[in-house]
Amino acid sequence: MIMFVMFIAVLVALFIGVSTACSMALISIGTYVALGEATMSNMMTLPQGMFNQVSGITLMSIPFFLLMGNFMNAGGISQDLFGFARACLGHRWGGLANAAIVSCMVMSAMSGSAAAVAAGIGMIAIAEMRKTGYEQPFSCATIAASGCLGPVIPPSITMILFASMISDPSIGVSVNDLFMGGALPGVLIGLLFIVYASYHCKKHNVGRVPSIPMWERIHYFQKAIWALLIPVIVLGGMFGGLFTATEAAAVAALYAALLGVFKYRKIKLKDLPHIFWATAKSSAQIMFVISTASFFQYVLLRTRIPQQAVNAIVSVFSSVGPVMIIIIIMLLIMGCFMEGTSILMITVPIFVPLAQAYDYSIIQLAVVMCITLSVGAITPPVGLNLYVLSSITGEKLIRIAKDAVPYVAIMSVVAILAAFFSPLSLFLPGLGA
Repeated sequence: MIMFVMFIAVLVALFIGVSTACSMALISIGTYVALGEATMSNMMTLPQGMFNQVSGITLMSIPFFLLMGNFMNAGGISQDLFGFARACLGHRWGGLANAAIVSCMVMSAMSGSAAAVAAGIGMIAIAEMRKTGYEQPFSCATIAASGCLGPVIPPSITMILFASMISDPSIGVSVNDLFMGGALPGVLIGLLFIVYASYHCKKHNVGRVPSIPMWERIHYFQKAIWALLIPVIVLGGMFGGLFTATEAAAVAALYAALLGVFKYRKIKLKDLPHIFWATAKSSAQIMFVISTASFFQYVLLRTRIPQQAVNAIVSVFSSVGPVMIIIIIMLLIMGCFMEGTSILMITVPIFVPLAQAYDYSIIQLAVVMCITLSVGAITPPVGLNLYVLSSITGEKLIRIAKDAVPYVAIMSVVAILAAFFSPLSLFLPGLGA
């Protein structure tokens, strides 16, 4: 009963416009007071606990990944990536749509942020697609959906947040394991997006441009090679054992800055304060949410709510299958009304013990949650990527959302596949074991 009241209170607070961090903090303190736990000594330890939650080395990668994404957007890296993808794929049915999807996949392997990927590629690709006869709602929906790959394809800020929420060190799930777990499902979603976009464009007889000669493709590749090295540095360094996630993010951020300043020459000295401030503001917002979520999690553990919830669910369902379907449906519904980080912070303390009760892989759970939460970026009324593309193009949000329905279906199917076909998310982590 306490858990139900806490969740409803948090949801109500979020719906009336209270921020995620303040919602969780206020409800947690209120519950703490109601249970008689709010003694002076206990309350004095809260600030230290909140600080400890965000002072770990793993979370230090988040500001660096955000900084890298800001340098990439300011440096014009997206333009060369899309140009190379267009040169290779433009002559196919749905070639420009495919080029946008592939560009988003590569950008996702750099920044890990859905909105940043959608905005970076959208500002370049939409105009090109419109010139070739694409309908604007479909173009926007394709890029909005492809931007959702950011939290799935490594490096993923969502995966880092998931790892930070696991307080039990005996679980033994590393950020690298989570990154590798999301790689194959992310690529599969991208490939299915390409198949659907090609089918749609062939059906409507749009989206083909003349093939260009090989020497011109090589020219585009030479322009893009420096940008394409960023995912090589990040993923190759981490999976090759050269860097931790934090070190890889720092090196990649420095590399992106050098590209923007010396190669593309679009980042000037006067731009640096704005870039650093944007990164600091985004980092502070995320860290504040994590710190208050730690108190929310602490209150849940003190009241034994997760254990009670697990016991109740296990007594009803003898296998994990129905539970995973319920989790996916819950996350899809919540994603329509809440931002993904908020959902993650609220549900991880419940879902992780539940997975452990059924001896279900935490890596597999993380992948399923990241895919399902990503769907929320293209489902109204809170779909962030829909708003990003609508603001860029002026297209009505509801028309973009309508054309995004097939992409929602694809991501939902892959989430179910990842939930029940463990090799999809556990094969690559198993190789690194």
